[in-house]
Amino acid sequence: MEIQAFKKDCDKYFDECCKDELWTMAQDIFEHPEVAYEEYHACKLQVDYLKKAGFEVEEKAGGLDTAFMARYGSGKPVVAIFSEYDALPNLGHACGHNIISTSALGAGMIAKKFLDDTKHEGTLIVAGTPAEESGGGKIKMLNNGCFEGIDAIITQHPTTEPTRLSGDCLGSASMIIHFYGKPAQAGSHPDQGISALHAAEIFDMMVNFWRQHFKADWRTNTYIKQDDITIATIAEHVEVRANVACFSNKDLRFLIKMINDCAESAAKGMGCTYTIKTTEGYQGRISNKVLSDVCRKEFEDLNEPLMDGMPVDFGGEDLGNVSRVIPACQCFATLFPDYKISGHSAKFRELSNSPAALHNLEVSSKAMGRSCMEYFLHPEIIEAAKAELAARLEKEK
Repeated sequence: MEIQAFKKDCDKYFDECCKDELWTMAQDIFEHPEVAYEEYHACKLQVDYLKKAGFEVEEKAGGLDTAFMARYGSGKPVVAIFSEYDALPNLGHACGHNIISTSALGAGMIAKKFLDDTKHEGTLIVAGTPAEESGGGKIKMLNNGCFEGIDAIITQHPTTEPTRLSGDCLGSASMIIHFYGKPAQAGSHPDQGISALHAAEIFDMMVNFWRQHFKADWRTNTYIKQDDITIATIAEHVEVRANVACFSNKDLRFLIKMINDCAESAAKGMGCTYTIKTTEGYQGRISNKVLSDVCRKEFEDLNEPLMDGMPVDFGGEDLGNVSRVIPACQCFATLFPDYKISGHSAKFRELSNSPAALHNLEVSSKAMGRSCMEYFLHPEIIEAAKAELAARLEKEK
């Protein structure tokens, strides 16, 4: 059968054999929200479904109780579809992960039908990745070797505004800075004190002056904690919180150094000492045009309206770290195309369990499943995607 006709046959298969059960599962996951690393119900629903479908499922993948790696087929290329299913504390599924998970299963079933019916070589993986909202499940799975041997990744995330293929997103880091001075009575013995608060204020001012020299995507925020400080006393200790964000890891290293330099200079200027602890956040996602162009064509063939280009976004996700090791396509299928509604909101939660979510599940499952077929059929696509990733990484050195 010609490939386009086969894709339409797979669309029909999804509609008749998968859609209703997966929509029921999406609603079940929505009604039972579970936060990072506690997604036992959502994980079991997916594992049971994939086992019944004939996948070989490794549970507790990477040593994480709610992670799994489901495999089907053999040989190269190895194509993975990523599932997410954690909810937000107090908000539930206000980021649509109930649809991310079930669309990953839907795409997996379509790609599995391709491997079954064509007897084509290739390994299909549906990867259950917990704790995207906080905890970085994909990063732990990456570091624990779960993704070794994978050649390409595809995943989707519900959005508002028209459906799009993603560009880059922000990487981030946070810092906790402690300034230490010498206490004294401000009225009677000001000469005997060293103000940690003044060092913190100078630090904050220096960072703010740096903003004039920032690139368009650079972000920073600072917050001075002033607990137990009184007007009559020169502050002995002040804590400052700071974070930085940008697209490029190279730029992120510069911003981290900038924060360190400002802290050191402010402390030295006031005669204080200081400590600083830096914690890496998620790294910026590196978009992959080669893989995304394939997915774009499948959305177009499904008559899904799309944004032009690959717009950047100013959030962050743990896929960013993985996208710097393995080429990844992240598509954003819409729940509401008319205008932007913020994720992590009550309105977005409502959309995640609406008729629009069913359309999202259907169109994203089909587009991703069809894209996997193309990745299996044309290994040169994956080689070109790897070359694109290597070139992007070279620019960040």
